[in-house]
Amino acid sequence: MLLRGLLLALGSSLPVIAYAADAPPPAASSGPETSISFYNPAAFELRGGFLDTISGREGGTPDFDGELVFPKFASVPGWQDVLIPRLHVGGMDNLDGRTSYAYAGALWTVNFDRIFTEAFIGGAVHNGQLVSTDPNEASLGCRELYHVGGNLGYRFSQSWSAMVTLDHVSNGRGVLSNCPANSGLTLVGLRVGYAF
Repeated sequence: MLLRGLLLALGSSLPVIAYAADAPPPAASSGPETSISFYNPAAFELRGGFLDTISGREGGTPDFDGELVFPKFASVPGWQDVLIPRLHVGGMDNLDGRTSYAYAGALWTVNFDRIFTEAFIGGAVHNGQLVSTDPNEASLGCRELYHVGGNLGYRFSQSWSAMVTLDHVSNGRGVLSNCPANSGLTLVGLRVGYAF
C-alpha cells in the first residue's frame, strides 16, 4: 500500500519534471559580480588641504599642504602587499610666515573599500629657526628633521577622497640626534586627494 502511494505520487509529478526539463535554460549571466575597487595603488595622487599647528610655540597658525603620491613600485599578492609603501613628496607652507617645510618619505596604505588609513615616515627640511628666543617661533635645532604621521580617509569615488591628517616634524633630540633644541611641530587638518 505504501509502495503504491509512492508510485502514484511520483507518477503524478513526472509530467511536472518533464515540463521543467523542456523549459528553456535560464538566461546566461554576464559573469561573476564584480565589485568596484576604490583604491588604485598604480595611480598617482595629488593631495592638498589646510592644517593647523596644534603644539609648540607656533600653535594656532594655519598651514597649506600640497603633496604628490607616486604609484606603488611593486606589488605582491595577499595581505603582505600593505607592507610595500608608496613614495610621497610635498610641502607645508605656514600662512603666518612661520616655519614651512618640504618633505619626502614612505607611505603605507591599509584599505577597507572606501575607508582607508595610512602611516608615513621620512625626512623634512625647514626654513624655521634652529634656536629662537622668540616665544612665537619654534626652536627646531637642526635644519633636517624626521617627518612622521598618518591619515584616516574616505574615498568618494575612484578619483576623489578626503582625509584627516596628523603631521609631525622634529629632530628626535636625545634619541635620534644631538641637535641643540627640539620643540617640534605637530599639525592636524583636512585634505582632499585626486587620483589619476
